[in-house]
Amino acid sequence: MIEYLSYVLFFIVLMVFVIYLYIKWKYGFWFLQPVYHAYNINYMFYPPGIINHHLPQKNKYTNFKNIETFLYSEISSIKLNKFVNLIKYNYLQNKDNIFSPQLENINPYFQSHNSKSFISFYNEDNVMMDSKNNIVTDTKIIGIMTTRPVHIIINNGNKDAKFDAYYVDYLCVDKKFRKKGIAPQIIQTHHYNQSYLNKNIVVSLFKRENNLTGIVPLCVYSTYGFSVNKWSKPIHLDAMYKLLEINEQNFHFLSDFINLNNNKFDIIINTEYTNIIQLIKTKNIFVYVIIVNDKIVCAYFYRKTCIHYDKNMEVLSCFASINDCQDNIFIRGFKISFWKTAADNYFGFAAIENISHNNIIINNLLLKNKPIIISPTAYFFYNFAYNTFKPQNVLIIN
Repeated sequence: MIEYLSYVLFFIVLMVFVIYLYIKWKYGFWFLQPVYHAYNINYMFYPPGIINHHLPQKNKYTNFKNIETFLYSEISSIKLNKFVNLIKYNYLQNKDNIFSPQLENINPYFQSHNSKSFISFYNEDNVMMDSKNNIVTDTKIIGIMTTRPVHIIINNGNKDAKFDAYYVDYLCVDKKFRKKGIAPQIIQTHHYNQSYLNKNIVVSLFKRENNLTGIVPLCVYSTYGFSVNKWSKPIHLDAMYKLLEINEQNFHFLSDFINLNNNKFDIIINTEYTNIIQLIKTKNIFVYVIIVNDKIVCAYFYRKTCIHYDKNMEVLSCFASINDCQDNIFIRGFKISFWKTAADNYFGFAAIENISHNNIIINNLLLKNKPIIISPTAYFFYNFAYNTFKPQNVLIIN
């Protein structure tokens, strides 16, 4: 009997060891990171919030030889232009999409924050010959990553939480240098440098589309893409309803409405209001509200994506909405505000993220429209573990 039990114990230990090796092989870099792994059963019942309270340590992925981290506000115009050129040709590019931002579509996202924003460059020496056949060494940027601050509020009864995090954007490696382990080095080194440069923020937030990782997401949903060529001009709202575009002068009405409706969501993630105003002023995001009796009853948030689908149709993304009125009014308000934004700014394709109250809009559109694209999308935390939220209970404005 004892011999039999020893065999069983040996088999169990062997299986655990094999599973451990498989997970380590499958997830590689992410296996070592402070994230909520799908195999971490303990976090399922007792999510700890912040995982690692200490400053990060150097490891095999930190690369201080090739990677430099800067305050975004302090980088030179030369580096800024190199950054823009890199993402133009290497970020969000496939046979259907063309991503073509200008500097004025990027800079406003890093302006008017109360905390520092960062950018990291992966540099590699580029040896060339000049016109006199002399060897000249130039620095070539082959990878980048940016982070900018966001505020996070979790509404969960006795487990409410309020903290700041860094939103990760433009994680990009030159196409010619991919599959060489550069992206993990950028993430690890950026996180290390950022943690020492700003010790007040220890959590990061990633957004991932298409292929999702083995990390338990903050939320997971689909993004729907529709061609609007055949959409007909919507009927106007009744006289009692007023559609208003938000600008710098009337923004305080929107901020009051957001604050009043925070309790409709389990988690709210937003950038500094001064940053949102900057994005509105530069026409990188557009916000419309419906007003009844001097009271806002719903809001729609659109983003200029700088993505052209099928070459000539720029995508306008509805990335969030808040509804505090009847669904039929809310849906019609979306159609009118989308039509107006698209017509005034030459957008020809709609992307709607099935998050916040956008599910009401999407369910209505699907009755008569077939999406051209359905893309899985997820947000996940870095150095923070919390159970997944339903997307309709998540509001993200950044």
